[in-house]
Amino acid sequence: MKVIDINVDLAEGFEFDAQLLEVVTSANICCGVHAGSPELSREILTLCRRRHVRVGAHPGYDDREGMGRRRQAVVSPADRDKLFQLILAQLDHLRGKAEYVKPHGALYHQSLAESNHASVLTAVLVKAGLPLMGFPGSIHVFTARSAGVELIKEGFIDRGHEEDGTLIDRSKPGAVLSDEKEILDQARRLAHDVDSLCVHGDTPGCLEMAKMVRAALEDDGFEVRA
Repeated sequence: MKVIDINVDLAEGFEFDAQLLEVVTSANICCGVHAGSPELSREILTLCRRRHVRVGAHPGYDDREGMGRRRQAVVSPADRDKLFQLILAQLDHLRGKAEYVKPHGALYHQSLAESNHASVLTAVLVKAGLPLMGFPGSIHVFTARSAGVELIKEGFIDRGHEEDGTLIDRSKPGAVLSDEKEILDQARRLAHDVDSLCVHGDTPGCLEMAKMVRAALEDDGFEVRA
């Protein structure tokens, strides 16, 4: 049987965290820096354990105003060390319960394309000994390989893609999908090529979207699990 995971970004202070945990099979828990709080992170961690949802650490930039979605320069050794320590501190919020690491926002996108950010992420993965949930066909492949960890290949069901496969910048039209047919077509296509499908917890209609996609994939013969 074909297997697919559905993951969601949680503990960022949005409305449907508890309900989404009834649908998804992996949760990327915000670690209280780009949004949320350490207390909220631990609350969601407890819910994940009760509902047998796989837990991932979701570290981001210290940029609450931009919700971690603004690019940050990492140039000098001091910059790299500062980012390394920031990410490790966020992983500590989850008290060793994380089963993988998925960077958030701009950190995710810069680490899949820029060598300095990728080198920091590699060092974090070596230190933590955890798999990376990341974007196939990018530096994330080499980051995971360099760290000697698994790459959990991820696709996005609620985001538009450029012709080269990368995500459309959120500032541009078409970045966030809302048409049900387009979402389902994309989910079905990606499910054959990735290990996990992501829906964002702040996307309008995220709960209904996750339910719709899960039901469609199960009807198509997929077993939905981590």
